[in-house]
Amino acid sequence: MQQAVEKRSARALSLAIQQPTLAAGSDASFTQLHTILRELFPLLFSTANCEIVDGRAMLLSLPGSGNAQPLVFLSHLDVAPIRNPEQWSVGPFSGEIRDGFVYGRGAADMKGHLIALLTAAEMLLTNHFSPRGDIYFAFSCDEEIRGGSMEKMCRLLESRGVRPAFVLDEGGSVTHLPTLCERQTALIGVAEKGRMCFTMTADGEKSTEALIHAAERLQRMFFVPRICQVTGQMLFALADEMSGFQRFCAAHPGYLQNRFLRKLEHTHYGCALSRTQVMLSAMQGDALRGEKAAMTFQASILPGEGAKELLKRIQRVIADDRILVSVDVMDEPSLISPASGAAWDALATAIHVHFPEAIIAPYLLTGSSDARRMEAICPYIYRFSPFILPPEEMGRIHGVDERLSIENLLRGTAFFRQMLMA
Repeated sequence: MQQAVEKRSARALSLAIQQPTLAAGSDASFTQLHTILRELFPLLFSTANCEIVDGRAMLLSLPGSGNAQPLVFLSHLDVAPIRNPEQWSVGPFSGEIRDGFVYGRGAADMKGHLIALLTAAEMLLTNHFSPRGDIYFAFSCDEEIRGGSMEKMCRLLESRGVRPAFVLDEGGSVTHLPTLCERQTALIGVAEKGRMCFTMTADGEKSTEALIHAAERLQRMFFVPRICQVTGQMLFALADEMSGFQRFCAAHPGYLQNRFLRKLEHTHYGCALSRTQVMLSAMQGDALRGEKAAMTFQASILPGEGAKELLKRIQRVIADDRILVSVDVMDEPSLISPASGAAWDALATAIHVHFPEAIIAPYLLTGSSDARRMEAICPYIYRFSPFILPPEEMGRIHGVDERLSIENLLRGTAFFRQMLMA
């Protein structure tokens, strides 16, 4: 029986991976994925109302039999692009099943999350499950390019008066934080850094030279490191696993933050947790060929700071009338969801059941997710995928040989069964 379940789950994820649902790609791959999901989960799709939003996204509404608050579960159908296909040991969209893993782009981010969630819902319905309140599944089609399909689904739910008990999206997982704690840690994202993407172009004589000098000034910008509210909560949650003076510092991060700032800044992730960052991400154009030069920067902004204020500072630092700054993306830091209350307790209980060895800690998502798009309808937004992903597995996400273990897929399915009954 167990082998049959493993085989069915692995096959479902493999089929989903085989659809190259790149946000910048064709509609056909998304349409085919929709068809596959309907075939894999017939009971869910025949019971729930399914709407296609923005041509590619899916919004499923599973009616409840009682008056409990609705629940909203998020995922996304699109995947990150493939940058170095020749370095993969398998085809990036092969969905190859090997040695207990399913390989391919999107396996961990986030078709594995999607398949575990849908499998859980299908299994519950097979056993005549009737939710106490409505359950919504919102699957965007453009999360990897920060598109607007999730926001459109949020507006639909808002117009229908949906006020969920919680929203659950990807973000954290069960992993190790070797510089802070030796035990497995279940990181629940309660907030996200702000995001800004801007491009500099220049006109006139010596425009390329002006861009280079401006870029140098931007990369010398100094941002004061600090422990924000969420990171302080994370340190406090981990304090009991530390020893001696380090434990005392973690329990009082507001007073003794310099010690931890030095520790955090030994890693890229620690730097992202402790400061606003501005980084050059791309250069375009060749002046020797008469092409207009451009430089694109990405900024990540700590909670408590603002994207608009950062843009003003950047313009002051550039201080060159020849340079035009155009902003492509500007998202303020997200709201901070509480690490307490009924929704948090339901999530923590499910983690304790399925990951009994893990410490639970709130954390700041240094990347971005669709979750913030749901702020208009819910203050209880959490970011957690129910998988054990040590640092070496995390490194495969958006990288070469992305994969997810079948064990993770099954554990994730059991976790979502519990959360769907919350």
